[in-house]
Amino acid sequence: MRAVICMVLVSGVAWAAPKGKQAAAQPAPAPAEDEKRTAAKRFFDTGTLLYERGEFLDAAKEFERAYSEAPIPAFLYNVAQSYDKGGDRQKAASAYRKYAESMPDAKDTAVARKRAEVLEKEWAELEAAKKAAAAPKKREMPPALPFVEPVTKYTYQTWVDVDGKIYTLLGAGARKVYGFKVYAMGLYVEDEPARQSFPKLAGQAGGSDHATLLRGDLVNQWLVNSDFAKQATLHFVRNVSGKDTRDAYRECLEEDLGNKASTELKQATEQFLGMFDDIKDGENLTIRTLVDGTIIVEAHGQKKMGPKNVRLSHDLWDIWMGSKPISADLKKTLVDRVDTLGR
Repeated sequence: MRAVICMVLVSGVAWAAPKGKQAAAQPAPAPAEDEKRTAAKRFFDTGTLLYERGEFLDAAKEFERAYSEAPIPAFLYNVAQSYDKGGDRQKAASAYRKYAESMPDAKDTAVARKRAEVLEKEWAELEAAKKAAAAPKKREMPPALPFVEPVTKYTYQTWVDVDGKIYTLLGAGARKVYGFKVYAMGLYVEDEPARQSFPKLAGQAGGSDHATLLRGDLVNQWLVNSDFAKQATLHFVRNVSGKDTRDAYRECLEEDLGNKASTELKQATEQFLGMFDDIKDGENLTIRTLVDGTIIVEAHGQKKMGPKNVRLSHDLWDIWMGSKPISADLKKTLVDRVDTLGR
């Protein structure tokens, strides 16, 4: 075995008794140095025994102890070979590299460097494979299916791709004012984090079935307060001026503009209100909130980045989902498919 041969040579270099007159002229080792050599010899012998028994990782540790007592470069080769045979690629490569640096002119230095390169490549590939295996698997989505809002007959898809992320439809309904249909609304949530949050909701509700989940106001509170992105897709079925839209939101967000509201909240609310202009029959308007409170509005094919305010984003969803929603019927239908998150 190559490592054992190296050990024998090291033994000769480190502890062979000197011969001839030259030896007689050399001073005796200092007591501390002699103790270190004795300890190194003991670790070396133990490592040799463990190596021959096939206990390579334990042998490597003994050779490391020997090297720490007597830093003879050849010991490093024993360390490297032991870790190599024991399957610890990273430590073996490191020991091979250290040996090559300390013995640049040795015959086996090139072999040590080459072996280190191979081990480092193998270790990197294995680590990459481990990370890939540990990474959460992206959910395979079923085909998106049409979902018709019953009042306006507008068709939503059961899921949509928004900036590379899947958003799942929780429900859809219609907004009426004085009996006149104004818009259909589809409520989407970012699929993956919403599914991760769903077991907590089901646990609080006492079940994951449709009837249990929709009993009481728990789902609506969960939706407003949960930390995942949400999107309202509004399809208008009549012309609405930007002023009317701004006035409607201003009334709903009255507290965010009141005297008790912070200056930051007031400014964010005013910025949000300024994002709306006229919209015509047949056009869509989307309002999306992100986890950090960022509000995004899209209309006429244009995306507008709005204010970043968590309080405002929560209050925005409270317009439809809160204890005093603009429409009780709409509040109910917007979460009618929430149980699909558990399937």
